[in-house]
Amino acid sequence: MQDLRVELDPLHPRATALVSFRVLESIYDKLFAIDYQQDGQIRPMLAESIEALNSTTYRVSLRKEVRCEELTAEDVAFTFGAERMLAKESPGFGVGQISFPSMSAVRATGRHTVEFSTKAPDPVFVKRLTSYGAGIVSKSAYLKAATFDQWARAPIAAGPYRVVEAVENRYIRLEAHEGYWGGRPPLKGIEFRMVREPAARVAGLRAGDFDIITTVAPDQFDILTADKRLDVVGGDTMSFRALVYDAITNEMLRDPRIRRAMNLAIDRQTIVNSIWRKRISVPPSHQHPAYGALYNPDRTMPRYNPEEAKRLLAEAGYNGAAIPFKTVGNYYTAELIETQAVAAMWRAVGLNVDIQMKENWSQVEDRLGRGVNNSSDGTYYPDPTASFVSRWGSQSNFQRGGYWRNDRFNALETILLTAQDPVERRAVYQEMLDIFDQIDPPGTVLHSLGEFFGKRANITWTPTPTGLMDFRPGSINA
Repeated sequence: MQDLRVELDPLHPRATALVSFRVLESIYDKLFAIDYQQDGQIRPMLAESIEALNSTTYRVSLRKEVRCEELTAEDVAFTFGAERMLAKESPGFGVGQISFPSMSAVRATGRHTVEFSTKAPDPVFVKRLTSYGAGIVSKSAYLKAATFDQWARAPIAAGPYRVVEAVENRYIRLEAHEGYWGGRPPLKGIEFRMVREPAARVAGLRAGDFDIITTVAPDQFDILTADKRLDVVGGDTMSFRALVYDAITNEMLRDPRIRRAMNLAIDRQTIVNSIWRKRISVPPSHQHPAYGALYNPDRTMPRYNPEEAKRLLAEAGYNGAAIPFKTVGNYYTAELIETQAVAAMWRAVGLNVDIQMKENWSQVEDRLGRGVNNSSDGTYYPDPTASFVSRWGSQSNFQRGGYWRNDRFNALETILLTAQDPVERRAVYQEMLDIFDQIDPPGTVLHSLGEFFGKRANITWTPTPTGLMDFRPGSINA
């Protein structure tokens, strides 16, 4: 794994990357979960049921056999309440606003009943309760910690495993929670280790040092599958590999014609075929079939049209100024080779692209000299609010970080977030995609976010479509 953080609270700002989510999945349970083995249906987890009392109020009834110490409505109300999430001064407010922008109040109404209130009707509120930031914590344990950071390094929750030890950028050790409500966890313990180099992860798996490795690069597939003791699992996820454009501070990229030309110059299918060996796909824009009625299978990505790209650059009066493309090179699978491939496609239409290697993400996101960055949009429940709005919307770090703004896009976002009619939601979502793809692109989707794992062949385990790692009962057999 890469960049292994010891802040193990889902509301901590340092725990909002995929690597952290994979660890947190074993520590925390939520009120509800998405069952990806049953067509993405919502199923109860720590809750038994949910009832809409009106368009903005929901009553949740909890399981009675759950132990952190003992899970009660007070733990749930505290998890989502003012001290952790709802108040502006609370440590989890920023992350909480991404996952739960509509929530206005939460209160315990009985020992095992909780009521949630929203500012306005929220068509996906129940799905939000399955997402990151929704992991339930022990109120009493939280309050015993001197600081939020101290708590985050040794949290107490209701998930299948408990934290034993965490050392920054080295390892995190968990042990089975013997009193887990969902049955005895299948593993006695889990150790997540940080190994930055892909080749070192593969070598460790082959040597028997590791049981499962993450982020397997396409050029390692053959090496692993040639070894009968090993296997490669994974593929497409519901998430998206993307590029972001700085359309505010970068003078060249302020002109939407330049950004439209950049999108037209990318041959996405060739990238998937050559680099990814056809094992992932190019989605029809920023959408996924799991979105159901909102999904438009007839929508296409910006077509590959280098001649039209050249025409738009000439029309915009592009003068050959350098456009920085900053990257750490090894955060995403095949990041460097993809960066080089996209830059070559842009240079082929006349864009002067300057690849700049950076040591860390702070340098990549520094406004000084910002142009194009690599990115990904994680989708942790099946709806465009999960990644499209949270990643590109009015309250996203992208817009608030000064990359781009579009007033029409933001007005449509409000409707998408509150409308109850799926037909209306689909119409505004598709118009938002028109802006995203063609009218005023803030970036672009390259392809689905492919997540591949190497494992020992005698381990029966499959990652979820979210790219997370589930080690609960029934999910793994070693």
